[in-house]
Amino acid sequence: MTSRWQRVAMNPSWIRWLPCAHAYLTVVPVAGRFPRSAWDDVVPWDDPVWCDPGGIEDWVGRTGARQARRGEPAEREIRARYAQVLALRETRMDVFAEMCRRRDLPTPHTVTELLICLAGLGLFDLDGAAGDSWVCPHLDRDPLDVLPLSAPESDLERLAQRDDRAVQVAIAVRRLAVRARRRWPKRRTVSTTVAAVAGMAGVTPREATEALGDLGNLAGLRTDTVDPPDSVRITVPWPEFGQRFPFSELPAPEHAI
Repeated sequence: MTSRWQRVAMNPSWIRWLPCAHAYLTVVPVAGRFPRSAWDDVVPWDDPVWCDPGGIEDWVGRTGARQARRGEPAEREIRARYAQVLALRETRMDVFAEMCRRRDLPTPHTVTELLICLAGLGLFDLDGAAGDSWVCPHLDRDPLDVLPLSAPESDLERLAQRDDRAVQVAIAVRRLAVRARRRWPKRRTVSTTVAAVAGMAGVTPREATEALGDLGNLAGLRTDTVDPPDSVRITVPWPEFGQRFPFSELPAPEHAI
């Protein structure tokens, strides 16, 4: 970010709900409230809201050569992965369209329409003339407080948010493990504090502790408490853990494949 622009505070779980193009609307002028025209040079208003995954032959040509160099079976695996990406993308599109329908909002197809839609959901304030509204983002709101979810859907969202936090903590642990001394060929040991992990991951210390426990079950992470209080020693399976969580931030489901 430059001194003129900043990334707006955003609840990470929106990455599962919102179309890909919402990312354009997360970079805002430093001033908290700003005219919509401030975005005109950086936001492609007429672009589609969902990423184009490209054609399968592009995937085979681009990824196949890379996998072949690693000695992995190429084309069949790539085609299966591509089908999975398309299925996840279609599901996300359907779910977002359903949220719009429940709020009597038109399903957006362009970035311009997406901003209007997100304002209808309560994630932006748009005040003033339609041509150059004043904009104030509220992307830090919890999806549970915003989306028209049924009780069972809310329960599923709480579980999904717990999984989101586990990935955020995994990314923080991977960054620490990359910097750790290489004493053993199959693992890295990280000495840190729960507060430090929480700060890197953008979660609370209680959530970080919960996520470290979840990662023990999901990814073979071992967390031992040591002195002084709040200090932990995390044993990380390596390089498998780093390969499983290579992201710099929480990814959209279809981009995590």
